Amino acid sequence: MGFLYTPLPLWVGIGGWIAAAAVLALAIWNRPFARLQDATLQHVWLALLTAITVLWASNAWFEDGFVMHLLGATLLVTLFDWTLALVGMAAVTAVAAIVFDAPWQGIGLTYLVYGVLPVVVSSLLQRAANAWLPHNLLAFITGQGVVSPAVAVAAVAAAGAGVQLALNDGTPVVIPSGYMLNTAMLALGEAWFTGMATALIAVYRPAWVTTYDVRRYRLGGPRM
Repeated sequence: MGFLYTPLPLWVGIGGWIAAAAVLALAIWNRPFARLQDATLQHVWLALLTAITVLWASNAWFEDGFVMHLLGATLLVTLFDWTLALVGMAAVTAVAAIVFDAPWQGIGLTYLVYGVLPVVVSSLLQRAANAWLPHNLLAFITGQGVVSPAVAVAAVAAAGAGVQLALNDGTPVVIPSGYMLNTAMLALGEAWFTGMATALIAVYRPAWVTTYDVRRYRLGGPRM
């Protein structure tokens, strides 16, 4: 998954680790675990990390090192905001690297492309949706549960292809012929998974959405 098994130059591996550590330090600096003071939310966060780890283990491998899988980052952002999402995606990347006995060089770059990038994209899109879309349940589910994850997957796929091209001196032949089609299918799958989860949580467990005022979105009334 990601670049865990991609041969990388030493400077790329070290640079990825440095950048990943800087991003993670920024997230921790913002005291993300304050959102997990409630025991139920702790269980939800840990359960979601477990589910995302399983999603990451369901890979589609292409030739020349391309790997595709569902991300799950957008749902983390929706429920727990970008700081906890960054910490959570770091944990998912670490567990995946340990379970699959991956070499250390690609872990940092994998976290940046498959963990940090979708969190950043999802955060920006969700803030735009919060500012510009109508404040109702349908807009909430459509914007943050369907559109955001699909765009995040497309961004990650483009970034992954860009990194592969850079590692191969820009040779276009490294991009598999079915990459765009499979990216579209993966984006649909991500949108379906995140959209369904967002809809169910918004209707039945609105208190799990810690990033927005549930009364504003009419997701079931004020939190207790």
